Amino acid sequence: MVRLLNEDITGELSQDALARFTSLVGCDMASYAVTDHGSSAVVDAATDRPEHNLLGTPGFAEALREHPGFGAYRSGKLALGSSIALSELGDRRSLGRLALFADHWQPRGIVDQLVCVIGLDGRHGTVLTFNRSRRGFSRRDRAVVELLAPHVQQRVTTGKRLAALAMAARIAEPVDRALDRLSALTPRERDVARHLASGATDREIARVLMISHRTVHKHLEQIYRKLGLTNRTGLLALVTRA
Repeated sequence: MVRLLNEDITGELSQDALARFTSLVGCDMASYAVTDHGSSAVVDAATDRPEHNLLGTPGFAEALREHPGFGAYRSGKLALGSSIALSELGDRRSLGRLALFADHWQPRGIVDQLVCVIGLDGRHGTVLTFNRSRRGFSRRDRAVVELLAPHVQQRVTTGKRLAALAMAARIAEPVDRALDRLSALTPRERDVARHLASGATDREIARVLMISHRTVHKHLEQIYRKLGLTNRTGLLALVTRA
């Protein structure tokens, strides 16, 4: 399973890997999702099969905000590396009153769900979820999920970092080519302009180039003067056209 997770680490977690989870745990559907702690919203998700992804279903995103897992996390019942079944958080009647169950899960035969937190930061949480058409998950089910959880999180994190690096490289190449044609600038001024055109703030430029904030401003004054510009918007437009 770990080998399958790492066969291709350049994109999202594969459907094949999630499908393998369904057989290992003995569930009907496996997915992972990134949620926002503050808004209780799902910001990213992947499922073992495209038709299992309900995020595009009318009303589902709103209903998901009342997912009992958010309350379990806030109360400390659900922590990083741990898992909990929704059947432990409420009886059939109380869960059935939720729009999430009544309108979206029950019509699709979903009776219970095991949630495992595999990643946390200041704003977002990453979870693995396993849907089942019957209530209850065994100790063995949890052990399998919690054993694989750190490997899944490492795979997801690595994939996102590689995707970000690839995007940065695609952005940097045309910017570098454009700036090389701006021969009026000194090498240091081109460095400043390159970072500015890539979206960096003045303070970020100062930190990366290990110069003072005031020096950055002086370089910008020279860049604007030499290129006949008045602000960074003009520089961005020039780089785009160059």
